[in-house]
Amino acid sequence: MATFGKKSLEKLATCHEDLQKIMNEVIKEYNFTILYGYRTSEEQYKLYKQGRMLVDGKWKKVGRTVTDKDGHTNKSKHNSLPSTAIDIAPYPVDWDNYKAFTELAKIVKRIANSLGIAIKWGGDWKSRVDMPHFELIL
Repeated sequence: MATFGKKSLEKLATCHEDLQKIMNEVIKEYNFTILYGYRTSEEQYKLYKQGRMLVDGKWKKVGRTVTDKDGHTNKSKHNSLPSTAIDIAPYPVDWDNYKAFTELAKIVKRIANSLGIAIKWGGDWKSRVDMPHFELIL
């Protein structure tokens, strides 16, 4: 059975108790790492700037963007403490292994459902697919 490493445990501790319940069950079935729980506004803004360039005082997309939430005027569910969102990835991390992300998501959704916890997966989104992202529906 897989277990969380120290960094994953630290990140998980910043998450809402319902996310902690789900992830503590999922790790019993599937090896994964926690990428993010809570993020400060500054951390969120740094991610927002990825794939963008400031042109005439406005951010323009110039590459692959990570998030549409800037952490200041447009907050992410990661910006609350405890965080109501979590980013996870199958371990070892292979960003091109969509099958592994989908397998992990099926387990997360099944366990959340069995615990009576409503959750959304970013991999189901139509406009911006975000395979690592899960968030509570509150």
